[in-house]
Amino acid sequence: MGYRLLILGLLAATLLYLALARQIPLDPWSAGELINSRTLPTVYGCLLALTLTGMLFITPPGARYPTHGWQALALTALLAVFVGVVPTLGLWIATAGLLLAAMLILGERRMLPLLLLALGIPAGGWLLVEHWLGIYVPGVGA
Repeated sequence: MGYRLLILGLLAATLLYLALARQIPLDPWSAGELINSRTLPTVYGCLLALTLTGMLFITPPGARYPTHGWQALALTALLAVFVGVVPTLGLWIATAGLLLAAMLILGERRMLPLLLLALGIPAGGWLLVEHWLGIYVPGVGA
């Protein structure tokens, strides 16, 4: 039962995130474009909502779920810290720190996966969003 309550709580937070993502202000020239500053947060929120909905309703028989409550609390605190440091460090550096800390909290200790994921995902995001799509994401102090 606790597992389903956690999923419902995360789903509620995701829906709030999607509502806030839809309120991101757009410049007049980007409002009519298919891809703008609302696109990526909306896609991420929809994917997370679909994943959580699947986790809520599709439970494999005999599945066992972790009961490490301290990890859930630590990850929640980590997300709050992430939101606070994004304006200071910038999205890509803050994302790298978030991924590294989350993997450490969840028990990953192998150096190669830690570095590849914590550096590769933000680098890939930067390439996709800023380089290929040409969408500027403000950096430090912006």
